[in-house]
Formats: sequence, structure tokens, C-alpha cells
Amino acid sequence: MMKHEGTRRRFGAGLLITAVLLLTAALAAFYLWHHAKLRKEARILQGRGWQYAAADGAYSLSYLKSGNDAGAHRIVALAGLGVNDYSVQLRLMNASLGNDDLLVCIDRAGYGLSNDTKTPQTVQQIVSDYRAALQSANISPPYILLPHAFGGVYAAYWESQYPDEIEGVFFLDGTCLSETGTAPQAESAGNFRKLLANFGTERLKEHALPDGFSAAERQSAELLTLHSAVTSAQISEMQLAQENYSAAYEALVTNSIPKAYINVDAFQSAEEWLAAADWARSFRQLPAIPDAERLQTAQQQLAVSRQYTEQTVKPYLERLGNCAYYELPGDSYIHMQKPMQCAVLFTQFLMQLESE
Repeated sequence: MMKHEGTRRRFGAGLLITAVLLLTAALAAFYLWHHAKLRKEARILQGRGWQYAAADGAYSLSYLKSGNDAGAHRIVALAGLGVNDYSVQLRLMNASLGNDDLLVCIDRAGYGLSNDTKTPQTVQQIVSDYRAALQSANISPPYILLPHAFGGVYAAYWESQYPDEIEGVFFLDGTCLSETGTAPQAESAGNFRKLLANFGTERLKEHALPDGFSAAERQSAELLTLHSAVTSAQISEMQLAQENYSAAYEALVTNSIPKAYINVDAFQSAEEWLAAADWARSFRQLPAIPDAERLQTAQQQLAVSRQYTEQTVKPYLERLGNCAYYELPGDSYIHMQKPMQCAVLFTQFLMQLESE
């Protein structure tokens, strides 16, 4: 009896070892397949214009140029937190701008095709990387910064600390700084998600863009997102978001650099809020809000938006100095929801710069 029991135990142990070995082999195969795909996809993007430039750290940042190298202005686009495809998102807006200026979409460390790094992503490091990469790419100042969302934090720090490098700043729903404001919270499972992403799990997700983008643009956006789905640099940036927010606020200098701010929270009616919410939920493929809750939610958010505009946005713009204020109610991704209107306002801003 004991002999049979021992045989069964050895057999069970053998099965467990075999299962572990098979699982390990499968994971290794998925890892190698995924990273081979990433290298191939990076070559596709490089063939579509993405380039590299050395940053301040021991890594390089990717960037995409469009427009006129000899144009009157050098526009530098700064993405929000976790956005790898800002260079693609701006295509709809950029299509209405023409080719009179140079637009450079530059990815931070761990974004897009940029190299990843374990260097802490402080606001000082991020802005230093931007500046060094642009110089390395022979794109010299002065620049017009085009930040979206949290990219506005880096733009505010940049124009406050290095005003001679900045011709103007055009905030696309930029994050507003204040003494008591808060930044997005870091995701506790970031490192675990990074581990899963290394095995290609992000390929199971569908990358959403609204209507108006070509098949090639949609593919480029998806490949950029896959390449840097979850990185050490992005995790660091999220962990340091509040510190960076506070550091940028403390470094803020009121100056005469021309600026403009698009406020997407300037809703005048519940219908305007609902239109923006419906657009966002449609392209992100989120479930619709039940009819019974729609109006109530809209009324609540309308009040919140008005309070945010009066108590946060307008005081911040006054603190920035020389900042034009535009109201364009909509989603945070206003450059994709209303690209032509954004282009018109940005063109007006450029014309004002040229007239001064």
C-alpha cells in the first residue's frame, strides 16, 4: 500500500513539474513573439516618419515631424499622462492648419517609440529631456508649446524656467495648477500590469479612435500604444504626478509670454454636456448612460464645470499672465472631437503672435 502511495506521489509530482515546464515554455514563447513583433512594428513606424533623438538621460526620445522645416514657427506638442499616440491624435487638427509651420510631436521617456528608463520622471527631468532631444534633433528654440491635459504642467514649468526658449503656449484643456490642486493618483497595480504587458496581453485590447482617421493612422496609434503600453517611466511619472504638479506650481512665474487656453468645461447647458459625454462614450465604446440618469448627471456635472471654471481655470490663467481665454465646450480630447474649431483658434493665436 505504501509503495503504491509513493508511486502516485511521484507521478503527481512529475505531472506538476511537466505542467510548470510547459507553462514556462509557453510564456517564454509569448514573450519572444511579442517582442519580435514590437521590433517589426517599430520599423513600420520609423518608415512612417518617427525618429529618435538623444535625451538628457542615457536614452532617446521618439518624435514625429510634420509641416515645414523652414516654417515661421516650431510647434512642440506635449502629451498628457499615459497618452502614447498624441502624434496621431493631432492629425485631424493639424490637417486644418496647413503646412506653414513645423509641428514636432515628441514622446517622453517610456512613451510611443521612446526608450524606457528607470530614471525618476520628475518635472525637471522631463523638461530637461524635451529640451535636450529637440537640440539633438537640430530643432532650435524658440518654441510654441502645444500641451494637452497634464502636458500643460510641463509646459507651465518650461515657460516659467526657460522663458527665452518659448514663443508662446497654447493649452488644449491643460491641467490647471493651484496651491490646493491634486494630480491623478498612481495605479497600485502598475508594476503587475507592466509584467503582463511584457507578454503581449495589451494586444487583446482594442485601441479606440473616433471617426475621421485613416486605416494607417489607426494602425500607427495602436502600434505606439502597444510599444509603450506600461513602462517603468510611465509608472514613475504617475507616482511622481503630485510632486511634479506641486513643483510646477511653486516654479510658476507670471510673465508676458503669449498664451491661450481652451476651456472644454465651459458648458452653458445640460445638452452641451450630454453631447460631449455621448461623443466620448461612443468612440471609447462605453455603455450608454440610462435615460433616467442622463439629465440628472448632466445637471450635476454642469454645476461642477461652472465651479471649476470660476474657481480654478480663470485664477490659474491670471497667474500665468498674458493668456487668452477660449471657451469650446466638449470632451477633454477636444482636438479630436472638434479639430477644425481648435485649428481656427490656434491659427488666430499664431496670427496674434505674428502681429506683435
